Amino acid sequence: MHRFNLVLLAVVAPLVGASAQEGPKDNDSAVEAYEAAVDAWTLAQKEHRKAYMEAETEEEQDRIWSEERPDPDQFAPAFLMVAEAHPGGTVALDCFGWVAGNAQDNKLIDFSIGVVLKQHLQQSELSGFVDSISRSRNISAERALQTIFTSSPHRDVKGKACYHLGMKKLSAARLARRIQAAGEEELDMLKGRYTEVAFTRAKGLQPNVIQAVGEKLLERVVNEFGDVEGRRRTLGESAGSELFEIRRLQIGMIAPEIEGEGIDEKAMKLSQFRGKIVVLDFWGDW
Repeated sequence: MHRFNLVLLAVVAPLVGASAQEGPKDNDSAVEAYEAAVDAWTLAQKEHRKAYMEAETEEEQDRIWSEERPDPDQFAPAFLMVAEAHPGGTVALDCFGWVAGNAQDNKLIDFSIGVVLKQHLQQSELSGFVDSISRSRNISAERALQTIFTSSPHRDVKGKACYHLGMKKLSAARLARRIQAAGEEELDMLKGRYTEVAFTRAKGLQPNVIQAVGEKLLERVVNEFGDVEGRRRTLGESAGSELFEIRRLQIGMIAPEIEGEGIDEKAMKLSQFRGKIVVLDFWGDW
């Protein structure tokens, strides 16, 4: 960790204290400070993409992509400073969520999650933080989702935590299967993509057991939190879609019935072509 980050954590450490039932209302300066931190990160990403697109060779693009990408750990202190200046409210939650969802430094992630679990666990505004930490591969994020799901008194927060926890279990099962079936070349690639801790953990998992846990969590989402709004649709629709794919659309399974009109405008069913090679082309106007 960078020395500045260590100093910052020492300064912000007093934030870890008694849990607040409801966060204070954020004033305009809090919102502006958060937006300024977001804008700085967005600008760095935009400049990086521009440099990548303007590169004249593929080799130069590869170098820019791998060596010049903005480091979220360099931007995290700005978000932590905003959280320190405006503690307890939604802005602080958004700041800690940004760090936990984007940073690579485990100490930054663990610190941000720790503050939220101690100070914000009972707050209704926790929903956005749950979405943010779902992006993190850090094991602390998964444990935090479990804590939030178990302890939050708010239905929408519990629902989101349940959904993201289920998706993480399914993702872990897929990775475990991939690692256990991979050859030497693919194993080397996967080792480079994941941290040593994440790779070792996935390697030792029992995929079928972990997947069963993930499916049970998504079933709870459908049955208990189905009407809670997610990012683009309800949690029930998202969880149901994932379960349908797992249980009906895997290689070797009989495809679900599809009815429609053929190019001759006559009614047809997919089952009419069983035993034949069929190419399905799904498309639409987005």
